[in-house]
Amino acid sequence: MTIISEQPSTGAGHVLVHMVGAADLGTRPGPEFTKKLDELVAADPSEAARLLTESADPRRPAPLVAVFADGAPRYDRVVLVVTRPQAGPAPDENFTRPLGAAIKERLECEGLYGVRFQPGAVELLEVSAPHMSGVRAAIRKRLLRMRADGMTPTADLPFGGGATNGAFGLVAGILEAGVEPCLVLLAGATGKRIMLRRELPDPKENAQRWLVRNRFYSPMAKGDDAGLWRSRLNRQILVTETTDRDGDGGTATGMDEEELARVLLERIGRYETVDGFLFRDWLKTRTRGLAGQDGAGRSDADLDVKLDDLIRRRFPDRATRQAKERWTDTEISALRAARAAKGLPTSALDFLLQPQLPAAEDAAKDLIHGNRVAPKDPQIICRFLQTQNYLPSHDEEIVGIGYPEWPYLGDQRALILIAMGMDKIEGDDPPTPRLDGLIAQTRNVEPVIRIVVSAQTEPVGRLWEAKARARGVDCRVLLECGTDFDDLEAIRCDVWDALDAEGGLDTVGEVRVAVGPGRKQQGLPLLLTGIEWGLSAACPTRLVEIRSDGSGSDRSIVELDWDAVLNRVAGEAELAGVALSALDCLDISAAAAALNQGWARSLRPLAARARRLSLVPVHGGEGRRRTATAGAGAGVDPEWLASIGMPDQENSALLLLCARLRLVETLADSDPWGCAMRADALCEGTLGKSGRYGWNTLKDRKSGQYIPAANKLAEYRNNSPAAHGKEKAARKGMAPPKPPSAKELRDCLRGLRKGLSEHVMVNGQGLPDTWDSVLVDELESLKTKLRAFIVSR
Repeated sequence: MTIISEQPSTGAGHVLVHMVGAADLGTRPGPEFTKKLDELVAADPSEAARLLTESADPRRPAPLVAVFADGAPRYDRVVLVVTRPQAGPAPDENFTRPLGAAIKERLECEGLYGVRFQPGAVELLEVSAPHMSGVRAAIRKRLLRMRADGMTPTADLPFGGGATNGAFGLVAGILEAGVEPCLVLLAGATGKRIMLRRELPDPKENAQRWLVRNRFYSPMAKGDDAGLWRSRLNRQILVTETTDRDGDGGTATGMDEEELARVLLERIGRYETVDGFLFRDWLKTRTRGLAGQDGAGRSDADLDVKLDDLIRRRFPDRATRQAKERWTDTEISALRAARAAKGLPTSALDFLLQPQLPAAEDAAKDLIHGNRVAPKDPQIICRFLQTQNYLPSHDEEIVGIGYPEWPYLGDQRALILIAMGMDKIEGDDPPTPRLDGLIAQTRNVEPVIRIVVSAQTEPVGRLWEAKARARGVDCRVLLECGTDFDDLEAIRCDVWDALDAEGGLDTVGEVRVAVGPGRKQQGLPLLLTGIEWGLSAACPTRLVEIRSDGSGSDRSIVELDWDAVLNRVAGEAELAGVALSALDCLDISAAAAALNQGWARSLRPLAARARRLSLVPVHGGEGRRRTATAGAGAGVDPEWLASIGMPDQENSALLLLCARLRLVETLADSDPWGCAMRADALCEGTLGKSGRYGWNTLKDRKSGQYIPAANKLAEYRNNSPAAHGKEKAARKGMAPPKPPSAKELRDCLRGLRKGLSEHVMVNGQGLPDTWDSVLVDELESLKTKLRAFIVSR
């Protein structure tokens, strides 16, 4: 035999990753494997070579014989994944470390399989067991270390020779490490090689779907349907940045109940501080709207006054809170009974008496106050909203341009794909331990199980169907297909078509591919289809491992590997790009949410920096905790305020008003209407509507604190599309208003800042200009860091 010496290359490393198992000795796990391993340890070189290259089944050669067959590529390194012996009452006789050591020694010294490697080029990577999650984590860590050492590895992975769960774990770990994986499909004397990424669409092809499903509109505002995306972006930003913090009159934008509800539904899943405020503001708007309807027909003056007074105390402004005017559920119930006794509508009071409402309000309060000791589950808010059947379920306009009906509040269904194995069917009521474990593992989701079978496993699939449906679980055999790697493409197409024909599965919350029971020849195309389906549905695809509990019983262990997300549409660079685009639009909440999805050591710390740029003025007092929380603005970040030399943190909202106006001014060129709207809303939200320094006072020509630029800004705001300026002009027979030029906006905002510094006092002095540039500088610094991060990926 000609022996080829493998010479290590520099830079790019072609790595062979192999899960060592009984197949490398031509046998199966169990006593026969242990016997052959003992023979190998005692064998001379020629006998050892025979044991490692011969197989009991000539149709299934040892995996590495096929991998190193004539014409195979040359490798720089070989990583042999082996298992160590496990402690426990039952002896572990199937661990593979001695076998891996024997293969390593002979590859480096004797030219096993016709190749010889340099000493040290073959390494053993130990795992505790051939289970998916442990194998995935181990190979990911090893490949990332190679990359950190300057290598750009590509990895070949023999696939089809045993240890099914371990093999799928290797696939997941290689993908997570950002390494190009090539599967060597073991079929016959050689291996058919497929580049896994070539079998799947580029994640970037589905990036726009991911953005839409996650309501990240800023990157889309410059492409097709820009008007639609811009309207949603501005609606989100305006409500997020101007929602009433103190109960003094709703949103500064004057948004109606339906629009406010849609923004709440779009973003409640982010669970930021502002979402607690949004929920409270929507409750107040909804209650007042229902009360208005209740009073539109028959009325009772005395009871109507009592209803108005109750709502005032139920959603108190600052003055009401300071006066400590209270309300009770008993009072609400009594007023409802009084109105009902007179035949008067009670919808507003019925709304307030819903049993799920107190828990939802408590969860919202925990978001608002940053409760980290014993916070209520924010999902309680979503569950309450799901009971409100009048709320829209999805965005009809977005569906109208070709997107799925992705629900505002998410889809609790998990599509589970599984290739059926050969379970025993004995007796009148045969057990199904794998199905039982799979269903038990889906406690927090609604399982939708779809099974692929062969002619031999169809009876088991039909048994699963019957058993699952008896328990109210959606489970059925999807189709029967082949069991050879040559069937891979046909299986993928057939599975995709069958899922598509069902309808409605493009909105599932996640896809799970269960591995363990069935043959790899069916499991691999299911995996590829599951990844592709998840990309199209803009949801994660994860792996579920099903294995025996190892005790010799029929019990099964089912584990969902939460970290094994196989279809990351948005990797670190893509998330940074979304955040950068959001920052260009000053969509601070979206930028922070995108960064928060990154790794803890890279992007996630930048989310806190993004939140400093929030336009939301957060007031002190009212027992509010002064700690940085998820959606807080600069007003509650004491460490950062101290770092910029702001000693008076109680008045930070006022002291940073001019800095925030400078920040909004950066939109003058790209979004003039949005610039005017947000500047106006920012002033009203910070200063309040009335009072000595109230926004209405500063706009009043008769006031001693009148600022002409404030009045001009309000004029721009009133002419904007969001304030229905076009409709107002049409009613008067006038041409639709044109947006102000960038120069007009800059001049206006410059005059406004000058006026604020003269007329708005803090501790007896006008607003200083000390911090006017601090937020613009912070924005540019953060964007520079994100650009550098993207380039480095």
